[in-house]
Amino acid sequence: MKNIFKNLLFALIGAFAACKDLDIPPVNILTDKDVFSTEAGVSAYMIPIYAKLPIEDFRYNWSDGFNAFPAFPSLGLFTGELLQVDYVYRGSIESGSFGYWPYADIRKVNYFLENLPKNSLNFTSEQVNNFLGEAHFLRAYFYFDLVKRYGGVPVIKVAQDPYASTSKELMVPRSKEQEVYDFIKSDLDSAILLMPDVSMDATVRGRANKYVAAALKSRAMLYAGSIAKYGTMQLDGLLGIPSSSADGYFQQSIEAANLLAGKYSLYRNNADKYLNYVNLFLDKDSHENIFTKDYKYPDITHSWDGLNIPKQFAGNSYGSLLNPTLDYVELYGSLQVNDLQGNPIRFPNRAALFQNVEPRLRASVILPGDQYRNEVIDVQRGIYPSYHNGDEAYNRSVLKTSGNEDALYNGKRIVGLSGVGNGATNTGFYVRKYQDPGKDISMIGLWNSDQQWIDIRYAEILLNKAEAALELSSPTLRADALAAINDIRDRAGAPLLTNEQLNLEVVRNERRKELAFENQTWWDIRRWRTADKELNNRIYKALFPYYIFDEKQYIFKKEDELRLSRFTFQIRFYYEPIPGGEINKNPILIQNPLY
Repeated sequence: MKNIFKNLLFALIGAFAACKDLDIPPVNILTDKDVFSTEAGVSAYMIPIYAKLPIEDFRYNWSDGFNAFPAFPSLGLFTGELLQVDYVYRGSIESGSFGYWPYADIRKVNYFLENLPKNSLNFTSEQVNNFLGEAHFLRAYFYFDLVKRYGGVPVIKVAQDPYASTSKELMVPRSKEQEVYDFIKSDLDSAILLMPDVSMDATVRGRANKYVAAALKSRAMLYAGSIAKYGTMQLDGLLGIPSSSADGYFQQSIEAANLLAGKYSLYRNNADKYLNYVNLFLDKDSHENIFTKDYKYPDITHSWDGLNIPKQFAGNSYGSLLNPTLDYVELYGSLQVNDLQGNPIRFPNRAALFQNVEPRLRASVILPGDQYRNEVIDVQRGIYPSYHNGDEAYNRSVLKTSGNEDALYNGKRIVGLSGVGNGATNTGFYVRKYQDPGKDISMIGLWNSDQQWIDIRYAEILLNKAEAALELSSPTLRADALAAINDIRDRAGAPLLTNEQLNLEVVRNERRKELAFENQTWWDIRRWRTADKELNNRIYKALFPYYIFDEKQYIFKKEDELRLSRFTFQIRFYYEPIPGGEINKNPILIQNPLY
């Protein structure tokens, strides 16, 4: 069936390219008869809408949007998770994003919702319900991406006709932010009610079912609760949600999460917790995956491996693009690099510092001296011929550094093959998550990767549940939150928490560790309203290994990252500006404050 859908779409595209006779109906346009008479016709209509969903994946970036050249600027750049090597879009948070406004896609969904019931006799009742449920899910997804960016936006429930409608009919004002969230909830409730437990065509990855809709509801209602609790009301409710509504949204997030219990579970296919966590992001059949975006070489690809492989493997590829920060690594706990007197601890090798770190960290970040692709990751900033504790003036004067990884000091490389600097990591670290170590090195390059993107997985649902439960301060819900967090920590190889250790900050920290580099933290610190405090002229931190030649030992220094980029989050950034072109077309749209 999947190939039928592909072939139908390719045939439609080919027919369009070949049609030159104006007397022949344009066969590239799906007519109502094409769409609403067969299951294949419905799928030919729906699949391109799925492809336009605003999924922030390998090919999403802050400036250009979806399905763009990948990863820069990454949302992680604005959260303290990572930096981007060299020249790439440093500090571009101030430039704003690309102006997402998907009302053409929403119109397609509205048209489908209006016209499928008119043709319902062509399908079974189960098919009709499933198709309508999918449409409600798709519309909710588009609106959720709008409301998390702009606050209140126009809620349009009908397929507007730009040719038959008056300009006044087309100019719809912004709804209040709460009204948009409530509309999303209504659409998702309809999707949950109408869709079956399993997608009707299970051979097609990335199609929704009722539990996918429940997962999105859990996410959206958690966001709404946070906005109500931590946001402020502005523009007569176009921005903000009354604080009295917070608990109701948190409760709805929990209830939606509970629908998935027993239907999905955390990935535990390997007793080695490090390898298990690595494989979680590579196994397309993982029972943790709820909603994914599929890639398949050579038809639909991305460049995650080519952009992020450590420099010593990169060859002529980019490599080294995204560099996790020490700020992120130390969410797992402070690394002890100095003794009680403040002098650097000596290590026999670089991996010794990390020998007891949590397996999840090693599976998320490539650490200096760790093994990857059967090689030691050679990260080193320089060589001290000798090192005098407490005499930094002397140490600076003798330090050997180089801009060339082939430069030697007494036969030993001064700078590691994977940096620091010179087109390699600027922080001492590389991204491990989602990289495929099994891919042949000859295939590491642009547009050669096809790992699927996991848009929603069960770990997030457990985190949603735990966070919402602690926001509600119920003893019963607190026990559920502890169980959810400990389920995640057990899989990660982390010590389990006691009830006394559990609090909201711990849950938020767990979320940042678990969902790192998955484009979630940016939206989290916005909904928590902590971004302006975290990003206040901030310079991210790095961890640099150095070799002491006469001691044959390594030391580590915590320093500012090499580029000294400063990041500041202004209060206005909690909402993006309504795109100016849309205001020009619809002057009754009110712009967000301070834009």
